[in-house]
Amino acid sequence: MLSSILKNAFLSKLRTFQSDPKLLNTGFESLSLRRLTAVYGLEEILELKQGETLLVNAAAGAVGSVVGQIAKIKGCKVVGSAGSDAKVAYLKELGFDVAFNYKTVDSLEEALKTASPEGYDCFFENVGGPSSTVALQQMKDFGRIAVCGNISTYNDTAPQTGICFPTFLFFINRLPSFLLQYNYCDLFIPHLQGKVKCREHVTKGFENMPAAFMGMLQGENIGKAIIAV
Repeated sequence: MLSSILKNAFLSKLRTFQSDPKLLNTGFESLSLRRLTAVYGLEEILELKQGETLLVNAAAGAVGSVVGQIAKIKGCKVVGSAGSDAKVAYLKELGFDVAFNYKTVDSLEEALKTASPEGYDCFFENVGGPSSTVALQQMKDFGRIAVCGNISTYNDTAPQTGICFPTFLFFINRLPSFLLQYNYCDLFIPHLQGKVKCREHVTKGFENMPAAFMGMLQGENIGKAIIAV
């Protein structure tokens, strides 16, 4: 249950969004399910603590970019991987401690080791596939992993090789796959205070929706992908 103070702050922010059309998109985006998913994954699944090291892949996406920012607010070291130099630049702008382009590094394993030689306490998983298999090997003992998505596998016609998440349960502390099912606005106050930045990738025209959707799956967007009708 939200305290009366937090509830009033929440409602006040919504009224601000409604009164200024320029803020409407940003307001709904900052309070969207994607953003709440980031908070829920960090707070309730990973139970991320100050001073820990977090790895997040697809880090420039709608969820990953907020995951990293909230982790920094909590006082954690954050390492993010993304699929273009432009996305890496965006992650550095957001304050990620280390960001790299997984498509251009000579070795993903070496990139992860260099970014955090001591390993990772938490891993916010958005991608799946072979790259995640490499990341799993860099986890500390009793590390925690939140499986939010496996976008690299969604169009597969045959199973990919590598570590299967169910068989990995014996080696780590926690590995739930989760869905946000209830209101966590009380955990999302940093957004109401303007501490978390949001970026939108806008495609104009309802007729362009298929192309925009495919572009999102191919990693063309930075931040939230939106169709403007």
